[in-house]
Amino acid sequence: MEQIIQQSLAGRRFALMGFEPSEGDTITSALGSMGGMGRVVRAAPAIPGLNCFSPFDACFINASVSAADEPAPIEILARTRKPAVIVGSFEDLIKRFPAIADINREFVLRPYKQGDLLLRAFRVLRFVESVEAIEAPVRDGARRVLVADDDAATCVLISTILKHFKFACEVARNGEEAIELARKKKPELVLLDIQMPRMDGFQALTALRSDMATRNTPVILITQRQEEADVVKGFSLGAADYVTKPFRSGELMARINRVLREPE
Repeated sequence: MEQIIQQSLAGRRFALMGFEPSEGDTITSALGSMGGMGRVVRAAPAIPGLNCFSPFDACFINASVSAADEPAPIEILARTRKPAVIVGSFEDLIKRFPAIADINREFVLRPYKQGDLLLRAFRVLRFVESVEAIEAPVRDGARRVLVADDDAATCVLISTILKHFKFACEVARNGEEAIELARKKKPELVLLDIQMPRMDGFQALTALRSDMATRNTPVILITQRQEEADVVKGFSLGAADYVTKPFRSGELMARINRVLREPE
């Protein structure tokens, strides 16, 4: 069972909201033991209008926290469909029931053990994986992805993965070429490396969003870094998601399918 949980949590990103530093560290450490990643987020995102849960696969929420000057974490969660593990007391469970009464929510009672956290995280991710397993919708019978990366090895790797899953693949070596091919080939999706010559990924993303022909084409950023500033900047410019190198084929395809599936 531990191996199954590790396979599910490895590489997954969890937002943590409302926890004291010591408890946040406990949750982050538990996730890290299985290859998962936890990051504390604020109720208000760094950029107004940006969903603070957007970069994450799921989240941990402290149901015991109430805030006087801003919405409580549980109230923010209630406005989204983000899979979540909610931590609190039995009284919190009763009081906050409307926010947790969903198939993609789990509850952990204090005091808890590390195994409790990991099992609940595994269970909410099963919901994510069941949704991601749905084949991405296809417009006009085409499944075309544009890969923009100046690293030849990365292009070969991604192209091989995409072709295995029956996607047609176009390759650009820099930002300028990516924009040109996106206008010409009209791909379903663009995988855009941040660090490229002549025009970096942020500049290319800005140009894609400014062009009527490509403004609605979803973009997933590919980066070797995971600094919060880069993630926030990418989402503020219109990226749909991001993947950090090195990545697993399963993670890449899960994010592609999530971005391409029809909105609810």
